[in-house]
Amino acid sequence: MQLEDIIEQIENVSKAEIKRAAPADCDGIKEIIQKSNPKDSYEKMILGYLTSLCAEYMHPGIFGLEVNHLDYVGFELERGSIEVETAGDMLGACMRGGRVIAKRAGEETGSGMAGGEIIADEIKSIGNTIGGRITAKKVGKVSKSQGAEIFIDGTRFKRGLIGSLFGKKPDKQVRPEQCRK
Repeated sequence: MQLEDIIEQIENVSKAEIKRAAPADCDGIKEIIQKSNPKDSYEKMILGYLTSLCAEYMHPGIFGLEVNHLDYVGFELERGSIEVETAGDMLGACMRGGRVIAKRAGEETGSGMAGGEIIADEIKSIGNTIGGRITAKKVGKVSKSQGAEIFIDGTRFKRGLIGSLFGKKPDKQVRPEQCRK
Protein backbone atom coordinates (compact mmCIF):
# COMPACT_ATOMS: atom_id res chain seq x y z
CA MET A 1 0.00 0.00 0.00
CA GLN A 2 1.11 3.57 -0.73
CA LEU A 3 0.04 7.06 0.33
CA GLU A 4 -1.87 7.45 -2.94
CA ASP A 5 -3.95 4.34 -2.10
CA ILE A 6 -5.06 5.92 1.16
CA ILE A 7 -5.87 9.22 -0.57
CA GLU A 8 -8.12 7.38 -3.06
CA GLN A 9 -10.06 5.70 -0.23
CA ILE A 10 -10.83 8.73 1.94
CA GLU A 11 -13.38 11.50 1.55
CA ASN A 12 -11.91 13.91 4.12
CA VAL A 13 -8.70 14.10 6.09
CA SER A 14 -9.72 12.84 9.52
CA LYS A 15 -8.22 10.35 11.91
CA ALA A 16 -11.21 8.02 11.55
CA GLU A 17 -10.98 8.07 7.73
CA ILE A 18 -7.22 7.47 7.76
CA LYS A 19 -7.60 4.64 10.28
CA ARG A 20 -10.27 3.00 8.10
CA ALA A 21 -8.10 3.18 4.96
CA ALA A 22 -4.63 2.50 6.43
CA PRO A 23 -3.06 -0.86 7.26
CA ALA A 24 -4.05 -2.13 10.71
CA ASP A 25 -0.45 -2.90 11.62
CA CYS A 26 2.48 -0.64 12.35
CA ASP A 27 4.81 -2.34 9.87
CA GLY A 28 2.50 -1.47 6.97
CA ILE A 29 2.16 2.11 8.21
CA LYS A 30 5.95 2.50 8.63
CA GLU A 31 6.46 1.36 5.04
CA ILE A 32 4.01 3.98 3.74
CA ILE A 33 5.68 6.74 5.80
CA GLN A 34 9.18 5.76 4.64
CA LYS A 35 8.25 5.55 0.95
CA SER A 36 6.21 8.77 0.84
CA ASN A 37 7.26 12.18 -0.35
CA PRO A 38 4.36 14.47 0.63
CA LYS A 39 3.80 17.36 -1.75
CA ASP A 40 1.18 19.45 0.05
CA SER A 41 -0.37 19.98 3.47
CA TYR A 42 -3.13 17.45 2.69
CA GLU A 43 -0.58 14.65 2.21
CA LYS A 44 1.49 15.87 5.18
CA MET A 45 -1.56 15.71 7.45
CA ILE A 46 -2.32 12.17 6.31
CA LEU A 47 1.23 11.09 7.13
CA GLY A 48 0.93 12.86 10.49
CA TYR A 49 -2.16 10.83 11.29
CA LEU A 50 -0.28 7.68 10.28
CA THR A 51 2.49 8.47 12.80
CA SER A 52 -0.14 8.77 15.54
CA LEU A 53 -1.91 5.56 14.55
CA CYS A 54 1.39 3.67 14.57
CA ALA A 55 2.25 4.98 18.06
CA GLU A 56 -1.22 4.07 19.32
CA TYR A 57 -0.99 0.55 17.86
CA MET A 58 2.46 0.06 19.47
CA HIS A 59 1.40 1.39 22.89
CA PRO A 60 2.87 0.82 25.48
CA GLY A 61 5.94 0.50 23.24
CA ILE A 62 7.65 3.45 21.54
CA PHE A 63 7.34 4.23 17.83
CA GLY A 64 10.81 5.24 16.62
CA LEU A 65 10.12 7.40 13.55
CA GLU A 66 13.09 7.10 11.20
CA VAL A 67 11.94 9.81 8.77
CA ASN A 68 13.11 13.33 9.63
CA HIS A 69 11.58 16.72 8.76
CA LEU A 70 8.05 15.28 8.54
CA ASP A 71 5.28 17.79 9.35
CA TYR A 72 2.34 16.92 11.62
CA VAL A 73 4.13 14.15 13.54
CA GLY A 74 1.77 13.04 16.32
CA PHE A 75 -1.28 14.73 14.77
CA GLU A 76 -4.23 14.14 17.16
CA LEU A 77 -2.17 11.63 19.17
CA GLU A 78 -4.24 10.16 22.00
CA ARG A 79 -1.85 7.63 23.58
CA GLY A 80 1.50 6.06 22.92
CA SER A 81 4.95 7.51 22.33
CA ILE A 82 6.84 8.74 19.29
CA GLU A 83 10.56 9.44 19.12
CA VAL A 84 12.02 11.34 16.17
CA GLU A 85 15.34 13.09 15.66
CA THR A 86 14.11 16.12 13.69
CA ALA A 87 10.43 16.89 13.25
CA GLY A 88 9.00 19.39 10.79
CA ASP A 89 6.29 21.92 11.53
CA MET A 90 3.12 21.27 13.54
CA LEU A 91 4.65 18.56 15.77
CA GLY A 92 1.99 17.32 18.19
CA ALA A 93 -0.78 19.46 16.69
CA CYS A 94 -4.17 18.75 18.32
CA MET A 95 -2.74 15.95 20.47
CA ARG A 96 -4.79 14.91 23.49
CA GLY A 97 -2.48 12.39 25.10
CA GLY A 98 0.71 10.43 24.66
CA ARG A 99 4.24 11.71 24.32
CA VAL A 100 6.41 12.96 21.48
CA ILE A 101 10.17 13.26 21.94
CA ALA A 102 12.33 15.09 19.38
CA LYS A 103 15.77 16.66 19.30
CA ARG A 104 14.50 19.44 17.03
CA ALA A 105 11.00 20.60 16.11
CA GLY A 106 9.79 23.21 13.64
CA GLU A 107 7.18 25.95 13.64
CA GLU A 108 3.88 25.85 15.55
CA THR A 109 4.85 22.88 17.73
CA GLY A 110 1.93 21.76 19.90
CA SER A 111 -0.58 23.97 18.09
CA GLY A 112 -4.06 23.12 19.36
CA MET A 113 -2.81 20.45 21.77
CA ALA A 114 -5.12 19.75 24.69
CA GLY A 115 -3.10 17.07 26.48
CA GLY A 116 -0.06 14.88 26.28
CA GLU A 117 3.58 15.87 26.41
CA ILE A 118 6.17 17.15 23.96
CA ILE A 119 9.84 16.97 24.92
CA ALA A 120 12.48 18.54 22.67
CA ASP A 121 15.97 19.95 22.80
CA GLU A 122 15.12 22.77 20.40
CA ILE A 123 11.80 24.14 19.13
CA LYS A 124 11.52 26.90 16.49
CA SER A 125 8.14 28.04 17.78
CA ILE A 126 5.33 26.86 20.03
CA GLY A 127 1.83 27.39 18.64
CA ASN A 128 -1.30 28.30 20.56
CA THR A 129 -2.07 25.49 23.00
CA ILE A 130 -5.07 24.45 25.09
CA GLY A 131 -3.40 22.10 27.56
CA GLY A 132 -0.69 19.48 27.96
CA ARG A 133 2.98 19.97 28.70
CA ILE A 134 5.92 21.11 26.57
CA THR A 135 9.49 20.84 27.81
CA ALA A 136 12.41 22.19 25.77
CA LYS A 137 15.95 23.36 26.28
CA LYS A 138 15.62 26.13 23.68
CA VAL A 139 12.57 27.81 22.08
CA GLY A 140 12.67 30.47 19.36
CA LYS A 141 9.17 31.89 19.79
CA VAL A 142 6.05 31.23 21.89
CA SER A 143 2.62 32.14 20.51
CA LYS A 144 0.29 34.34 22.49
CA SER A 145 -2.37 31.91 23.76
CA GLN A 146 -0.94 29.20 26.02
CA GLY A 147 -2.88 26.66 28.05
CA ALA A 148 -0.07 24.13 28.19
CA GLU A 149 2.53 24.00 30.93
CA ILE A 150 5.71 25.11 29.18
CA PHE A 151 9.20 24.65 30.60
CA ILE A 152 12.17 26.20 28.80
CA ASP A 153 15.63 25.21 30.01
CA GLY A 154 14.13 24.02 33.32
CA THR A 155 12.15 27.21 34.00
CA ARG A 156 8.38 27.43 33.78
CA PHE A 157 7.38 29.82 31.01
CA LYS A 158 5.19 32.74 32.03
CA ARG A 159 4.36 35.47 29.56
CA GLY A 160 4.93 38.85 31.17
CA LEU A 161 2.55 41.79 30.87
CA ILE A 162 4.61 43.43 28.12
CA GLY A 163 4.92 40.16 26.19
CA SER A 164 1.18 39.49 26.37
CA LEU A 165 0.38 43.02 25.21
CA PHE A 166 2.79 42.92 22.26
CA GLY A 167 2.84 39.17 21.50
CA LYS A 168 3.06 38.35 17.81
CA LYS A 169 0.38 36.36 16.04
CA PRO A 170 1.51 32.97 14.74
CA ASP A 171 2.12 32.52 11.02
CA LYS A 172 0.11 29.28 10.94
CA GLN A 173 -2.93 28.52 13.00
CA VAL A 174 -4.92 25.37 13.62
CA ARG A 175 -8.63 26.05 13.30
CA PRO A 176 -10.82 24.51 16.03
CA GLU A 177 -12.62 22.29 13.51
CA GLN A 178 -9.27 20.69 12.63
CA CYS A 179 -9.02 19.31 16.19
CA ARG A 180 -11.64 16.61 16.55
CA LYS A 181 -13.06 15.89 19.99
